[in-house]
Amino acid sequence: MENLDALQLEEIKFLCQKYNISIIGDKKTLIKKLKYYLTPVQDTLNTHTGRKTSKGKEIVGVEFNSNEKTNIILKKRAQFLYYSLGYNYYLVNKS
Repeated sequence: MENLDALQLEEIKFLCQKYNISIIGDKKTLIKKLKYYLTPVQDTLNTHTGRKTSKGKEIVGVEFNSNEKTNIILKKRAQFLYYSLGYNYYLVNKS
């Protein structure tokens, strides 16, 4: 991403229009909107803090469409727990 601070207001408004972002606001606000839009969102796996796991066990998340990783986990006798936001969560041995 180019240095947005170096651009003129009209250039920033043009970029906003290109990405269908509102062009209302000052230069600083528009730059903030563009950065928010252009920054990729990272997937994060969340551990279930309310669930107590027994010693030697942990909860792991695998992308729903990742058949290869799912097969590896299931071969190790993992227990399916739940599905959330594109991930299947399993209870597995730490080893």
